[in-house]
Amino acid sequence: MRFVVTLEHSPENCWARAENEEKAGEWIAGMDEKAAEAGVEVDGAYVCPNEHTFYFVLEADSFEGVSTFLGPPLLTDHDAHVAPVVSFAEAERAVR
Repeated sequence: MRFVVTLEHSPENCWARAENEEKAGEWIAGMDEKAAEAGVEVDGAYVCPNEHTFYFVLEADSFEGVSTFLGPPLLTDHDAHVAPVVSFAEAERAVR
């Protein structure tokens, strides 16, 4: 199942701030390992610095895997929107 994740944080809670750089660096460096442990494949990971927003496109068998992957510190430092999505082709087949 594919998920599109949007994570927003306040400027005061930005991971680019000096007090958050270590946490951010550790999470980013361990992202692939954390994904593998949670059974998640990261199809895309993006950031819009001007809007303090992260975007992920993830593949996982369950929402639980996504939640485990994003768990602290991402889910504690951000407002999250996690949406399961399907391709247009999959949606079209489903209505036929």
